[in-house]
Amino acid sequence: PWKLFRGACITAISMWVFIIFGRGFEQVNGERQLLMQDGWFERGPVHVQNWMSPWTRKGTRQEMCHAGGCDRRLSAGQTEVASMAQSLMAAFAPLADALDTPSKTSVAPQVAEMQKVGVQWPADFRPTLLTSHHGMLAAFEREGGRGVLVQSVSAKDFTTFKLQGIDGEILATTWDKFGLLVATSGAGLAECTGSPGADGKWACRQLALEALPSGSKAVAVARQSSNLIRAAVAFEGEDSVVLMDATEDGIWVTVGEVHVPVADGIRFELSLANAAQELIIFAADGAIVKRTISARGAHKVVSGAHGTNMAFHGACGMAGDRVAHLASESGAAFLLFVTRA
Repeated sequence: PWKLFRGACITAISMWVFIIFGRGFEQVNGERQLLMQDGWFERGPVHVQNWMSPWTRKGTRQEMCHAGGCDRRLSAGQTEVASMAQSLMAAFAPLADALDTPSKTSVAPQVAEMQKVGVQWPADFRPTLLTSHHGMLAAFEREGGRGVLVQSVSAKDFTTFKLQGIDGEILATTWDKFGLLVATSGAGLAECTGSPGADGKWACRQLALEALPSGSKAVAVARQSSNLIRAAVAFEGEDSVVLMDATEDGIWVTVGEVHVPVADGIRFELSLANAAQELIIFAADGAIVKRTISARGAHKVVSGAHGTNMAFHGACGMAGDRVAHLASESGAAFLLFVTRA
């Protein structure tokens, strides 16, 4: 054991002698002067090479290991590259500052021309929901299931009817080749096939679906196919619309979420069009936004806020890339407008 202890003592003394000698040499000649010559490196096997290159006596690493290997030839143009990088930074600095500065000017959305159509509603009719199919329009009151059917936006005559088998307040309607789909606050969804009868009644039946979630401020429903129904629901306090599909078991399953580009505090209505592939948002100030669900973040401003005294209600998409919109003034009759989308 004493030989091992003696060897350890001699090793420690030798290390201290070397450290003292190196410190004295660097005090006289400068730091790092005992290191290897500039550009000469000891290379080990590939699998044990260090990523960080060693220091040189000039105070630089003098290697470009990130370029695939530590080779002095790769660093020969290091000064030129650094100079070029500085020139590029100086040239692009104004552009970077301009991009970082928020724009002080904003382009207002173009307000599409609203064309008032000559549909005459019954004097006591207060419609707030609207749906369209093959050019025909059906308007509804939320309470009681009362509705009015017009053959076209230019028609003067109308037909009144009442939905049968509807329970609760009407939240949303949509009309397609399979019939009328009605979402209510009481019993979920109902389907009304055909058209109103001669007696002014439109028979409906409840679908085997659970009721939509409560706490919603806007709802839209539509069929993607004959047996697949989609709902769009906006909840109180949220700035997005939740998309839900009905399963074969009659359960609503969340499939996505869409942001609503409407200012805070503005009431809005929803409508699904083109086999539930487009979401149309109708704000109470007259703004209309059409959003394609499959295109993330893509939306089209059909009409900006109109700044009038009219209150805008339900709306729906129509053939020919048009949008029909209900509006009213205080104490006046409800009006129907058509906007080119």
